[in-house]
Amino acid sequence: MDFLRCFSLAKRSNVLLRVNQYVRNFANNTRTAKKRTITSKYIRRQLRDEFVLKAREHSYRARSAFKLIEINNRYRFINPGAVVVDVGSAPGSWCQVIGELVHKEHHKDAYVLGIDLQPMVPITGVDLITMADITSPETHRQIKQYLNGRSVDAVVSDMAPNPSGDKTVDHERIIALCEQLLSFCCGNAAVIPLKKGGTFLCKIWDGQRRVQLIESLKEYFHIVHNIKPDASRDHSAELYLLAMKRK
Repeated sequence: MDFLRCFSLAKRSNVLLRVNQYVRNFANNTRTAKKRTITSKYIRRQLRDEFVLKAREHSYRARSAFKLIEINNRYRFINPGAVVVDVGSAPGSWCQVIGELVHKEHHKDAYVLGIDLQPMVPITGVDLITMADITSPETHRQIKQYLNGRSVDAVVSDMAPNPSGDKTVDHERIIALCEQLLSFCCGNAAVIPLKKGGTFLCKIWDGQRRVQLIESLKEYFHIVHNIKPDASRDHSAELYLLAMKRK
């Protein structure tokens, strides 16, 4: 029996259809199994993570709260009465920490503004601009409206682009975000008026252009620190650049 006749018989008897269905089901089951494995690993890691447990204990929305707490404990740049802008603030753990540090209930000049592309649950004592692109002129208008003439003591940013899976691409994207934010704070037409002596904190994923960003920061600030907080995961390329004492 030649090939064409075999193929015709197989087609009429639905053999090919059944084989194709089996292959699709096998692929789907494999993907589902992989997802289950990844989810199980994530859950186990979360249950063992001391910072996740601490975040629950202190009612912080994310473990990242302890990164900011550690950095501020070392360098004391967010103080009672300060005006602070948190860019990339969702889900809100940094805003929670900042609110505690500035003691708004005791200092009438203290002010905290959070900005993010995502929706956020309100936080007592914090103004939020949500569903807002930090590069958008409309967001800039809202920032100026909320700040209402205030000069800013510190700008902090934990924002990051969605990972692409390519470390080089991700590094370039997060550096570009930090450069844009720096220009919004210290450029000629500053949207967030960071005062002289003020502080700028941003997250990066380490890579070739880190040194270039540090040099850009040094144009505007007297001191720049590289920081890897204890709460950052060991395998992560995450670093924070803390630029202090704006010129």
